[in-house]
Amino acid sequence: MKFIIGGSYQGKLEFAREQYALSDQDIFICTEETESIDFEKKCIAYIDKYALNRIRAGVEPADLFRENIARLGETIVISNDVSCGVVPIDTDLRAWREACGRMNNYLARESDEAWRLFCGLPQKIK
Repeated sequence: MKFIIGGSYQGKLEFAREQYALSDQDIFICTEETESIDFEKKCIAYIDKYALNRIRAGVEPADLFRENIARLGETIVISNDVSCGVVPIDTDLRAWREACGRMNNYLARESDEAWRLFCGLPQKIK
């Protein structure tokens, strides 16, 4: 699995498209309404949005990835880094921020390759 992380609008998806020759059909884009993930796609983007939905449902977001780690194989997983900045006052958003940290740590640790993007510049971190 390949893991890409970075702040919002830092070029993560564009980097993945170029680096791994992805088409629109290859990419599953998570939203705040996403309850399940299509593991058949080559790329799963914005898992932090999926995590928010799961936190609001009282579910640990990393569990789905732990249960399906064998299915990720060569999948590219993209997440926004929500760990920097002000700690949210809202209880759900604070729980989401912490859950994203746990989920991103797990995926980075399990990945074969990890990238961080900042200002559109990729940095290989694993």
